[in-house]
Amino acid sequence: MFVQNLNEKQQSALLYLAYEVAKADGDLHELQMGLMEIIKAQCKGNIEKQEVPLEQLPIIFDNERVKCSLLLELLGVAHSNNEYDIREKKLIEKYAQTLDIKSDKLESLEIWVKKQLALMQEIEQLLVVYQKVC
Repeated sequence: MFVQNLNEKQQSALLYLAYEVAKADGDLHELQMGLMEIIKAQCKGNIEKQEVPLEQLPIIFDNERVKCSLLLELLGVAHSNNEYDIREKKLIEKYAQTLDIKSDKLESLEIWVKKQLALMQEIEQLLVVYQKVC
């Protein structure tokens, strides 16, 4: 949803970091993999994941908009399987700290992601009910 806010280098880093978050709990869940495919499809051209050293994050993600866009996408991946593992949480917190995003802002971003996921689940239920009626 926020991939368009990122340039190609940032998108490559996002793909790598999303993969790192998804596997942080030791389980690459199919819902997380599916969301990462959706993120990749939103990227420009043939963007591939590229490893990013932690200390490079503030250089690559150099303003508030792209930092928050990255974290929103990573939180989406972490929450997509409805199992926000403590290891995923700690990793995202580490990325946020490296990007100089305060914990209260990260918490606000997480709350927004949770609301969006709840709304997506709600519309899925409505569509199923509507489909049965038609």
